[in-house]
Amino acid sequence: MSIDYNRWWTLKNGEFHEENNEESKSITEDYLIYPGTTTELDIRSLQNLSVEKIADEILAQQGSWSIVYYNHKLGKVFIGRDVFGRQSLVFNFELMMFGSRTKPGTPGNWIEIPFGQVTVLDANMNENNHPIIFSYMECYPEDIIDQYFSNFLPTRIIVHKKDSLLNVSRETGGEINTSNSKMLLEKVTEATKVLLRNYTRSHVAVCLSGGVDSTFITHVVHASVASEICIDLVNVAFGNSEKECEQAPDRNRARKALESFRVAYPERQFRLILVNVDNQQLEQDRIESVASAAKPASSVLDDSLSCVLWYAVRAEGFDSENMNQVRSPATTCLLGSGADELLAGYARHRTRFEKEGIAENIAEECENELRRLGTRNGGRDARVAAQLGKTILSPLLEDTVVSWLNSLPVDSKWDLSLPRGVGEKQLLRETVKMLGSPYDAPKQAMQFGSRMAKMSNAGNNSIKGSDKSPYLFKTVD
Repeated sequence: MSIDYNRWWTLKNGEFHEENNEESKSITEDYLIYPGTTTELDIRSLQNLSVEKIADEILAQQGSWSIVYYNHKLGKVFIGRDVFGRQSLVFNFELMMFGSRTKPGTPGNWIEIPFGQVTVLDANMNENNHPIIFSYMECYPEDIIDQYFSNFLPTRIIVHKKDSLLNVSRETGGEINTSNSKMLLEKVTEATKVLLRNYTRSHVAVCLSGGVDSTFITHVVHASVASEICIDLVNVAFGNSEKECEQAPDRNRARKALESFRVAYPERQFRLILVNVDNQQLEQDRIESVASAAKPASSVLDDSLSCVLWYAVRAEGFDSENMNQVRSPATTCLLGSGADELLAGYARHRTRFEKEGIAENIAEECENELRRLGTRNGGRDARVAAQLGKTILSPLLEDTVVSWLNSLPVDSKWDLSLPRGVGEKQLLRETVKMLGSPYDAPKQAMQFGSRMAKMSNAGNNSIKGSDKSPYLFKTVD
């Protein structure tokens, strides 16, 4: 289900209001909405519960979710996001307004509602009615939870509902084997079938860089959808000519991956959509569309990743077979997000191993990555996709997959004593190898593989990803 992009909620004078298409109405009965969620919760199961029980029920939900729930009898509003922050929900303290995106033309600052928690607000918000935060985690990266409602001194209660998603086993004594490769494929396929259970259209899309993550997800999608559904593989490259776009590292990798899919599954229709973006198009779309969707995200890295994703999800380009212009009708787009956090795919994992030489310590590093995953791109990416009327899904981050991977011995998942392109995400690589696709390319972030960063930074190597992006402020509301 796609995010309702033009709906906001406010607390005004002790009342809960819904705003939609510039109309505002007071809500005088129980109200529940999951913007863009992949899970389900019945409002009737919450109506007669206590505050604590309601929070417990919400936090027990699997999958990706953001929630706005108003219990009229209690006079309480519950707002929150899942453990990995995969859906969008933003908040404006000055207006006491929240929504799936920032509201154009409004005063005050908007912030992302922290991930991994549910906040309970009293409809009569004042100095005597402090918020209560029910959270999966005792501490958050970058002190984000301490800055949230800092003027109201909220009460925090820890709920141990997702420990299996946040704690990574330090055990050793395992090995990379075919049994675990088959189990990985089976578990991710089962999760993907659930995610796509209501999907009935003729096309489904995968953002395909040609790297091991998106290549694996393509195999999973093939195993998850009916044989008559076309799988659109969308590859984005930035350059001021077709030649420049073809030189992007991701372009060559995507073509090789496509060849392997067609050999493995000759009965399936795969369509590789080549999206070429020149500087003029980038400047126009970034200001008119991407920046307003990405808000309140504001860094150079936010800008780069939002632009790549926006073009990938829009999926408008050329069919690689005949170069006819096409646009995928798919409303759902799948990503390989989560592989690096779960399977030691980042350079900092290797750096720590080379410094310490202790495999178990890499599990601690992966645990840290999972606990700060919600500070990354989930909400921003959901907003970017929603602006296009699309939904993005990340099967590797589903509860059943994460808890299983976290339970495995570390040497069943990676071996960082091996070279780059081999040892990191080794279990995933072996699975992709088993499936007959290219598996040994070193990790390359999509802003570099697509050459987005090269075009945007214009050769200025002093620009850092954490710097404020000048483009994300040039928005057209």
